[in-house]
Amino acid sequence: MRLRSILVILAVLISCLVPHGYTLSRSFASETGSKKVSDSVNIIQDGEVIKFLKTFSKSYKEGNIDEYMTFFTANVLENGANNFEKIKTDYLHTITHNIITVHEFEVSDIKNQGDSVMVDALYNKTLTEKSKGDAFEINGNVRLKILKEGDQLRIAAIDYDKYIKYDYIIGSEDILEISVWKSPDLSSIIMVRPDGMISLPLIGDIQANNRYAKDLKEEIGKKLLEYKQDPIVSVIVKEVNSQAVFVTGEVIRPGKYPLRSETSIVQAITLAGGFSQWADKDKIVVIRKSPLKPEGNRIVVRYSDIVTGKNMKANILLKAGDTIIVP
Repeated sequence: MRLRSILVILAVLISCLVPHGYTLSRSFASETGSKKVSDSVNIIQDGEVIKFLKTFSKSYKEGNIDEYMTFFTANVLENGANNFEKIKTDYLHTITHNIITVHEFEVSDIKNQGDSVMVDALYNKTLTEKSKGDAFEINGNVRLKILKEGDQLRIAAIDYDKYIKYDYIIGSEDILEISVWKSPDLSSIIMVRPDGMISLPLIGDIQANNRYAKDLKEEIGKKLLEYKQDPIVSVIVKEVNSQAVFVTGEVIRPGKYPLRSETSIVQAITLAGGFSQWADKDKIVVIRKSPLKPEGNRIVVRYSDIVTGKNMKANILLKAGDTIIVP
């Protein structure tokens, strides 16, 4: 009976090596909770090497991964048999434990120049090196119809919000890149006006000020439903000009930093690379704008009180326009 069970397992593993891999990927994903994430790239010319780079962060505690960067390289090779091309996929990870890897793709047809190629990349946080090598590293190749100049390779966005936090609050004079999939006439790079509004084709004015990029994306998508079926919208903050703080003095990277929700003074100093070796950590000054004082209010912070727990309230939450001075 035991021998029979082993033979059944071997038969299953051998069947996995046959490149009808998306069925394998779907069943494997449903059993282990794989997630799908997204990116897109334009193919400029035949033979071009296409590279994808995504960064995600998760909790490292209890065996989960803290931060990892996954690189994909897709190389459009010469035309093969049956008018197909192969795109070989490689992956590289900055960590080796609890490895997350791409093991299969689903590909749609390309019919005309500019058509999209749908590629769903499956990731699994529990996949080990052994199981990857034994069962799921099928051939590393994806077979696509011939890709021509102007064709687009796209990985569908699914469960994206579980990996990336949209916590920046948009403000006046911020520069936004608003893209609508396959609708360049509806896509634009636009500045948020002083009144907090932006103007978009078909939609007209819409409030962007004091909103998360994710919320703005969803509202634009809903309004476009009147004119376009299933619009895929993205909103990217290209330039931060409103919600920002300034860190100067004895830090590694003094400069202007975007203010995210509930950013503390310690977090801002961390964004600036931390203290230099000459920093006087217990004489930090936060200058906050005040309508009553042209020079602003001065808040003195002792870093040692925060890190020792003596005065955690000193780790104040920052407001837009705050300047942190580390003497």
